[in-house]
Amino acid sequence: MAEIRVPKLNTNDSAYVLLEWLVADGAPVRGDDVVASVETSKTVEELVSGHDGILVQLIPAGADCTPGQPIAHITAHPTPPTPTPAPPSGAFAAVSGDSLPGKAPLITAPAQALIDELGIDPARVRDLPVKVVRRADVERLAAAGSPTPRPPASPAVEGPSLSAEAAVAERPPSPTPAAISPAVTPTVAPASVAPVGGSVRGLSGNQQAVGRTVSLSHQTIPAAYTAIKVDVGKATTTARDLTKRLRKLVGLPDLLIAAVARLHQDFPLCFATLMDEGTAAVPDAPNVGVTIDLGTGLYVPVIRDAHGKGIEEIAGELAGFRRLAQRGGFRQEHLDGGNIVVTLHHDRDIVMAIPIVFPGQACALALTSPQREGERTVAVIGLAYDHRLVNGRDAVLFLQALKEALEAASFEGL
Repeated sequence: MAEIRVPKLNTNDSAYVLLEWLVADGAPVRGDDVVASVETSKTVEELVSGHDGILVQLIPAGADCTPGQPIAHITAHPTPPTPTPAPPSGAFAAVSGDSLPGKAPLITAPAQALIDELGIDPARVRDLPVKVVRRADVERLAAAGSPTPRPPASPAVEGPSLSAEAAVAERPPSPTPAAISPAVTPTVAPASVAPVGGSVRGLSGNQQAVGRTVSLSHQTIPAAYTAIKVDVGKATTTARDLTKRLRKLVGLPDLLIAAVARLHQDFPLCFATLMDEGTAAVPDAPNVGVTIDLGTGLYVPVIRDAHGKGIEEIAGELAGFRRLAQRGGFRQEHLDGGNIVVTLHHDRDIVMAIPIVFPGQACALALTSPQREGERTVAVIGLAYDHRLVNGRDAVLFLQALKEALEAASFEGL
């Protein structure tokens, strides 16, 4: 018998609310089925079964639950169902007034919020070949860009919801996203269709999280992009000197993170979250996410309060993140709370990269590997930005300030 336990969903809450059960007590489930949604102080998260078997609910919808608490058992054989109170009013929203089987599917609260945000035609949602529409279904529908046909007698294939171990793109304004650059909004074919003469390969949960982040970013953020060429000769020399003096590896990314954090006070909207059309939330401190991908998955851990940390401390945190990436040991507290992202592109042949602006953030930077250009050593720093918060002139001023800081290599005291 397996258990479904509540994961640690954010660092601010010690308790959550089990908002709704998406699978009836005593019903069969598959390992990738979303079975319940849990409400935190920030958003609503969907929980996956993780095992095949029969679901036995341990607490009713509407009850409080804590991280690590078991909320259900998965048994290998049918168990007589235990009566469970009905979900609270409003836990499900139907596409139309009729939510009986065979009429219109039920829609979870996270899915309905995204439908409203993207303005998706309800008729397209009704045509989805599922009984319960979840946020992942809406994201696939939005990414497809055209009505999704109902395949005959073929159940929909559900990808797992965003887990605590993967980057969290489900919950702005403090996402812990996975980054990818460059990115193109994918066209999603029906899950039951395989290429002629080819094969079908499953994607990891981490890669599915990357896909959801990219799709949601393209659907919701009107991003622009500007790049600047920087002479990093002095900065790389400074990094080498610091490595010898501190006896700790210091690189150009560490200096860039420090320089970005210094600009928080002068360019607050580059770190902000758009709340509505006329309001932005400006954070008190820069929390800089950094892409880490060693071949085991793409993660974006966060260096918090980076403006108050020296180069040695930043370099130490980055080194620790790389070790965690090798072992797969990231926890949610490593990934939560970023308000700007630096994406790193180490291949020497990469001359430009366009990063993804993560939902809930305003800007993302991309740093290419330094290259020789005549007598200079140069790198390109690109800035993708949410044009609702940042205009082109502000983006240029932000990049010029970074250029000046790196070319001066003025990191004394850090």
